[in-house]
Amino acid sequence: MNNKKEGWGQAPGSPKWHYFRNQDSLCRKYGFRTKDDDLEQGNDNSPDNCKACRRALEKERKPETDKVT
Repeated sequence: MNNKKEGWGQAPGSPKWHYFRNQDSLCRKYGFRTKDDDLEQGNDNSPDNCKACRRALEKERKPETDKVT
């Protein structure tokens, strides 16, 4: 696992897993996650993941040549 504090985790009260970075979910619905050691890397296409977080992550990872200006 890399040094970044990011990955998939389940927020308290949420039925879905969200992608957290710096204690905030990419969908901006959840924040202040205190345990970074249980964040999961990979498994981005799991049906248990938040769709908004997955779309935001895919958009970030899209190569520069595919982005429209």
